Amino acid sequence: MDYSKRRHQPEKDDLELSAAGQALLASIEEPARPKQLAASFPRIVNHMAKLWKTPREMDRYFEDLLADTRGNRQGFPLNILTELSTLKDHYKTKVFPARRDVWDS
Repeated sequence: MDYSKRRHQPEKDDLELSAAGQALLASIEEPARPKQLAASFPRIVNHMAKLWKTPREMDRYFEDLLADTRGNRQGFPLNILTELSTLKDHYKTKVFPARRDVWDS
């Protein structure tokens, strides 16, 4: 099936970083900051800015971005995948680390 005909027309937030997207980028430590992702796919960074404070939603979004569940997709270039993976690790270790209880060892 050709999904290109089913896509919506790009909106402003699809084509450039929003103020929230810019603020999110500025808040991320330099080694984990996804500069190439922001330049190539600003809509993704804008969406992350909306989800950033909700770990469950961000985890789901990272999985959607990093795992092809629809098949026949071109996927991201390697440099973007690397940035996404680095950002996910940063998010899970620095922004919202998994809570450990007394039973974890």
